[in-house]
Amino acid sequence: MVGRTVLVRPESPSVDELALSVHAVMRSVLHRLHPVLEAEKISMGEFWTLHLVSSLGSARVGTIARHLSVSAPTACAKVDELERSGLLVRHRSDSDRRVVELAMTPKGRRVEARVWSRVGVLMGAAARGLPANDVATAIRVFHEVSRRLDEPAAVPELRA
Repeated sequence: MVGRTVLVRPESPSVDELALSVHAVMRSVLHRLHPVLEAEKISMGEFWTLHLVSSLGSARVGTIARHLSVSAPTACAKVDELERSGLLVRHRSDSDRRVVELAMTPKGRRVEARVWSRVGVLMGAAARGLPANDVATAIRVFHEVSRRLDEPAAVPELRA
């Protein structure tokens, strides 16, 4: 006799299932982004660097390194490449001349917009045929989870 594992699903999904679901969607989207990034001539790390500068409005290399969990030299190499490609520029801070800030160029904004547009196309294709109420619920839930994650006191910091 062959043994079978039977998964018993609780009546309400667990938070672990939510995390695994987010991971599965992210993994699938990121996997499908590689050809898009190749066409834009940027790496995944360069895209996330570009996106961070865009999201933060202005950033420093150290900030990028912390957000990406990479060393400052690694972040600096990504910024160097993005600057050579004309997607980012460095400039001295108006408030502290010792500080070098990063900013998007118009070309960088166009590249980021094209990549996110492709993500939208991917998500639209994947969601096609799903009930509208389910899509609306997913949007509402992810907005709320995101809002809560952005509240410093709401979620404990993860420590290794």
